[in-house]
Amino acid sequence: MHRVRVPGMNWLFSSFIAFLLIPLLIALAACQAPQQAPAGTMSAPPSAPATTQLPSQPAASATPSPSVDSWVADGVISPGEYQNKQVYGDYEINWSNNDQNVCLGIKAKTPGWVAVGFGAESFMNHADIIQGYFSSSNSAIVLDEFSTGNFGPHPDDTTLGGKYNILESGGKQEGGYSVVEFKRKLDTGDAYDRPLVKGANKIIWAYGSDNQFLIKHMNRGEGEIVIQ
Repeated sequence: MHRVRVPGMNWLFSSFIAFLLIPLLIALAACQAPQQAPAGTMSAPPSAPATTQLPSQPAASATPSPSVDSWVADGVISPGEYQNKQVYGDYEINWSNNDQNVCLGIKAKTPGWVAVGFGAESFMNHADIIQGYFSSSNSAIVLDEFSTGNFGPHPDDTTLGGKYNILESGGKQEGGYSVVEFKRKLDTGDAYDRPLVKGANKIIWAYGSDNQFLIKHMNRGEGEIVIQ
């Protein structure tokens, strides 16, 4: 049997195949081509995590410590005059120190004497006691004493063979309060004075109802002061 060849059939078939392939090739080319941003634009980089900026803190202002060298025993405890303060009810003790000396201001709600003791071993025994009372003219009299027993007596150091080691002192009675201020060395070298050392130092305190300093206290207690 002989095949009948139709003129132009091969060309028509080839054109039909090309017509089908052209869209497929265009689609493949579009998938592989890199995407470009439109002209005149810039793609943004990945955004960084949000951070919170804290407000800047003002620098702490250093308050200079009161100078022990310029301290004055005037019987007035002024705000900022002392580096430290402890309050025990109606009694307060204030103090400042350098490497050599300590200045103290004691104040009690009483019209009588006030006192502080350092280094008591039991009750008052072997305590180094500073006691202040007032004359009829309101002048402060400050004693340097040493207790020889649990409950006294506490005679003046000089009667025991020691020395009076108060460098400066003063005081005032006003408004129902008694104030006594005094200065001494941290370590006087006296056998009847207790050295005050860096860190905590035990104290005993007391005050009386009037200026008869040999009369028993009306209130007493104990605590500590910290030497810097």
